[in-house]
Amino acid sequence: MLEEMSKCKEHLYLILNEKSFSQSRLKKHYINARKHYKHIEFIVEYISPKEAKYYVNGPLVPKFDPDMGSNVFYPNGFQKIEEIIYEGEVNQLQLLKKITSDLIDQLNLLNDYYSNIAINDGQLLEMMQLQLFRIATMSFNGYDATISLDGIKESEWSLEGVNKTFNFFDIYAESEPSVMLLFHRNVALFKSARKQLSAHTDFNSFDRLGFIVKYINPLNESLVKFHNAAHLPWSARKQALNLNKNSLFSRENFNLQYFSIYYDDTLYNAKQAALGKLLFFDPRLSGGNNMSCATCHNPEKGFTDGRITTVTAGLINDNVRNTPSLLDVAFQKAFFYDGRAYQLEQQIFDVVHNENEMHSTLDEAASKLNRSLEYRMLFDNAFEDKSGITVYKIQKAISEYEKTLVTFNSPFDKYIQGDLTSLSKEAIDGYNLFAGKALCGSCHFFPVFNGAVPPFYNDSEFEVLGVPASPGSKEIDTDKGRFNVIGIKEFMYAFKTPTVRNSALTAPYMHNGIYNTLEEVVDFYHKGGGAGMGIAIENQTLPFNSLDLSTYEKKAIVSFLQALTDTVGVISRPERLPEIKEVIIKMDDSY
Repeated sequence: MLEEMSKCKEHLYLILNEKSFSQSRLKKHYINARKHYKHIEFIVEYISPKEAKYYVNGPLVPKFDPDMGSNVFYPNGFQKIEEIIYEGEVNQLQLLKKITSDLIDQLNLLNDYYSNIAINDGQLLEMMQLQLFRIATMSFNGYDATISLDGIKESEWSLEGVNKTFNFFDIYAESEPSVMLLFHRNVALFKSARKQLSAHTDFNSFDRLGFIVKYINPLNESLVKFHNAAHLPWSARKQALNLNKNSLFSRENFNLQYFSIYYDDTLYNAKQAALGKLLFFDPRLSGGNNMSCATCHNPEKGFTDGRITTVTAGLINDNVRNTPSLLDVAFQKAFFYDGRAYQLEQQIFDVVHNENEMHSTLDEAASKLNRSLEYRMLFDNAFEDKSGITVYKIQKAISEYEKTLVTFNSPFDKYIQGDLTSLSKEAIDGYNLFAGKALCGSCHFFPVFNGAVPPFYNDSEFEVLGVPASPGSKEIDTDKGRFNVIGIKEFMYAFKTPTVRNSALTAPYMHNGIYNTLEEVVDFYHKGGGAGMGIAIENQTLPFNSLDLSTYEKKAIVSFLQALTDTVGVISRPERLPEIKEVIIKMDDSY
């Protein structure tokens, strides 16, 4: 690893030594440095994820991390170097050298740290799996090669680095024939996968789905089998992915408890989810006993309400934003369009306490529920602590129910798991466009398709799209989004990237509900967002230029989005609600 880092720095120093802006020479130096970094990216990202994200290989948008103070992290490292070189910014040579010098300094710090770090072989195998996930969810989608569009070529470099490291595991193959067979199977899979990537480097035409099914899935399964056969330990690291599963992109591969405040409180999750379902549909959690969670999150409408903007507690006036779906809500680390809540449990608190939503308090809700003998019995049955109904228990129960709203059995998911008859050619083309030419997948990350950044899912993307106040308007919508929460000008009009799973069910679209069809949404992005439509917005993070999509390509993207539809087993309602003494349910559309 240290040798690869040294070679990477050698080529970065060549950028510093350039006397003039020769794009061809600078590209050569950059590509060589980048190749050596990609060889060890799987280790750097695992050991030093924050350094990788903010200083080495961060995205070309400003980032804000509430865990790291009030600072804004501006684009830096490899991706900023790529932007300057590939866009031919001749007058930015000194800036290029400054950023390159900063990157070298950061790599030197990492080099010193890695010189004294111990990594066990089980961890190395898990790093390899995470790199497979990173390739499929990020590199194939142009997340870190947005300008050069070298994501496919870079994926081959990544696999080359993983392959080189895996070759050292031959020592385990010497002791047992079954391990020897698995070792050679992995070596063969790496070789064929790299050959496929080398032969098909064009970013726009590359068949991502075919590669995932034919190469990444088998590689992951074979690595898991080798890990177990070699009797290597699995790490106890708390993370989003269950890496000891054969299927890398299935529901079972995700550790839902990772996304929860109460990570270790798992004893009675199923009973709590069943209780939470009753609470979700119970209007008596609201101040007026007339509004439940399901009032705005209707199961038959993809857990939205079909309105332009959501209804308020009085059931008369509209709120300011469109209702987001709760399907697959658990797979994120920021909630609401402005990201003001960082945990699912906090989101529940905010909704109940918001005077424009349920207009109550969780203490008041607990007081009401404690009047019900049936509810008290249900809570006692669902929690080890029998001391009564508390705010904590209400939040925990509803969050456990919301964690059951997982939809990983769509036609798209079936294809990923090997059912090659589940998708039409148009839908397959649509995904490859979504992840490739249209660059949708660089914000809506496969396989969850929201803005939570894989593979660690520690933060969420916020994008400035330039959404107009109304269809056809040249004025931006006045909602300032993320800026209202953190007060940082770069996030003016920024909104959290939502999932596009089940989007066929959740019209109207955007934070202000201005588009009624998926075709209108695709056309908005095709035109370059607000700036592409003539709206004056300097900080738009969406590319301004047209995507140059044909009529068929737009239609194919919509077909892919429709193939993400799956609500089997998640839309049922309770047959009845427990009685609460002296608390009467008023009219509520949700029940």
